[in-house]
Amino acid sequence: MIATLTGRLRRRLEDRVILEVAGVGYEVFLPPLALRQLEGTPAESGDKVAELSLVIYYHATRDQPRPVLIGFTSDLDKEFFERLITVKDIGPMIAARALAAPVTELAGAIARGDEKYLRGLPGIGPQKAKNIVAQLQAKVAKFALALDGAIAEPVAPRAVGADDAEGLRELVWEVLVRQLGHRPSEASELITDALRRRPSITTPEELFDEIYRGQSAPRSPR
Repeated sequence: MIATLTGRLRRRLEDRVILEVAGVGYEVFLPPLALRQLEGTPAESGDKVAELSLVIYYHATRDQPRPVLIGFTSDLDKEFFERLITVKDIGPMIAARALAAPVTELAGAIARGDEKYLRGLPGIGPQKAKNIVAQLQAKVAKFALALDGAIAEPVAPRAVGADDAEGLRELVWEVLVRQLGHRPSEASELITDALRRRPSITTPEELFDEIYRGQSAPRSPR
C-alpha cells in the first residue's frame, strides 16, 4: 500500500496530476482543495520541474480492482477525508470531490449542523448532507480548530482511559500545538477553560468539541 509519494510533477490534468517517482509516473487524483493549494506549482517535462510531496489514500476494492490514488497536501486533510468516508453513502471519490473548501471551513459547517452549506459542495445532496451532520457533527471539532497556515505534524494516536485526566490534557494539547498551529500557552488555556465549563469530559473528541463551542460562542461585551 502507498502512504506517501514524493517526486517530480510531470503533468497537471483537470482533476489529477502525474507524479514521477524513481522513474515511475503515478496518476494521483486530487480533491479541489489540493488542486488550489498547488496552483502555481510548475509541471514540466524537463529537469527543472517542481518537487512535490503528497499524502496518499490508496483505494481499491473487489468491485473496483483498478487502484485509485487520492492525494492530499497534509496529514490533517487526509485524516478529515478518512472521517468523511465513514458516513453512509459517502465513498472515497464522492468525499474527495466534496473537499472544495479548507478543511477548517468544512468541519465548522458540520459542527454547527449547516446542511445548506454542505448541499453546496460537489456531489452532496440533501440526504448526504443530513447523513454527514448526523454522523459527524460531534466528531469534527478538532479540524475546525486548525489555524490558517498551520504546518501539521503527525501525532501518534493513543488510547486515553476515562479516568486519565492528565493523559487527556496532554494528548489534546499535543494535537492543538503540533497539528493545529496553536501556541503552547494558548492551547493550555483553551483546555483549562473547556474543562472548567464541562468537567465531566472524558474523551478527546468531547474536549475538542467543548473547546470549539467556547471559541464559537458569542463574546459578551465588556
